[in-house]
Amino acid sequence: ARLTRMARMARLLRAMPELMILIKGICAATRSVLFTLMLLCLLMYVFAIAFAQLTVGTEVGHTYFNKVGSSMYTLLVCGTMLDGIGAPLSKL
Repeated sequence: ARLTRMARMARLLRAMPELMILIKGICAATRSVLFTLMLLCLLMYVFAIAFAQLTVGTEVGHTYFNKVGSSMYTLLVCGTMLDGIGAPLSKL
């Protein structure tokens, strides 16, 4: 059963060369997209540490930037996705 499915896929790829070009392009772009994602996560981690340290002893620090994990979550949801950005800013 598996071998016949693989043969069907091979026939499909031979019948449509555009699909093979698209698959090769996706595979080539995967590496650079992963490196970009890692760089963005590293940058968010650095800013989460900075916000956690800078807001120690404040109300906004206790609510949104208590630990590095919650700081990263707040930066992702409120900063990147702009979902409820007014809540942390109003407390400043």
